[in-house]
Amino acid sequence: MQDDNQAEMSTAPNENNISEGPYLYELKESLITETERSYYTAIKGVLPSEYFLQPQVNLASIVSRTDNFKFQNELYRNIDACVFDKAYKPIILIEINDDTHKTSNRRERDQKVKAICEEAGIPLIAFWTSYGINPEYISKRIASGIEESKNPVRVAHSKDKKAAVEKVSENKKEGCYIATAVYGSYNCAQVMILRRYRDNILSTTFVGRAFIKVYYFISPWLVAHFADKNWFSSFFKNKLDKLIVNLKLKGIG
Repeated sequence: MQDDNQAEMSTAPNENNISEGPYLYELKESLITETERSYYTAIKGVLPSEYFLQPQVNLASIVSRTDNFKFQNELYRNIDACVFDKAYKPIILIEINDDTHKTSNRRERDQKVKAICEEAGIPLIAFWTSYGINPEYISKRIASGIEESKNPVRVAHSKDKKAAVEKVSENKKEGCYIATAVYGSYNCAQVMILRRYRDNILSTTFVGRAFIKVYYFISPWLVAHFADKNWFSSFFKNKLDKLIVNLKLKGIG
């Protein structure tokens, strides 16, 4: 009995062992901000009874990729709110945008989210805080979104991107595979600058011609397997943008 009591005492919480910090993790005061709370109250006030509003919904919880690619970083983004029906079917996605969404990084993120929603076939409504809360306007947008969700018009952005790359593949000798995949067009200004660099600079030296041969050996395979992946565009666009800036400074434009 004495041994059992000692065992119980040894496993009991010891208040003297509680750390006083500093702590790496801290609980937030609320899931939503006060501004978001005001909008959610207004939205819930105009929602028909057969729908409900859920704040802070991860895109990956309602949208899936059809190719089952294991890296789906583009879907791991939180949306400010989602309107569901009583069967938990997502009906409308809602973003509450402040001025931070006008920065280049946020605009790029918002464009990606918009493209994903259009391809998945779910309406995305953005309310800008700079315009304030207008219940009549919110009511019209919500009603319009619900109607749109009944017969969604889907846009195959990924397919269009692949098609642009496949068009280049018809002429393997001239095609700029990676650049076309990144910028979406074989004849856009950025790709034309890179083509001039290839033809007027790289092709005039032994090292440059060797690079071109390696590029045309590797790039078709890379584009065929990864052109529709977000990391592919982000990685190569960063490199190509810097190269194009330097080429312009050297008069190749």
